[in-house]
Amino acid sequence: MKYILSHHARLRMQERSIAERLLADTLQDPTKIELDNKGKFLFKKLYKKEGRERLLLVVAIRAGNALKIVTVIDTSKVRKYL
Repeated sequence: MKYILSHHARLRMQERSIAERLLADTLQDPTKIELDNKGKFLFKKLYKKEGRERLLLVVAIRAGNALKIVTVIDTSKVRKYL
């Protein structure tokens, strides 16, 4: 899937040590996809980091024939968000 990273999303990925490979995997094979009432997509991906279950949340909007990644959140609060 074609995507564009916003400056904010790129900064969050650096701050949280999120690999672009994990982001791409989340967009191609998400655990769950939701759409909010403003038209934003929320891609959710369960994965393991250091033996612990984590959830990657990717907020995106449609930008032509691509997705613009607004922000990326990495959390251990899996049940809260999934």
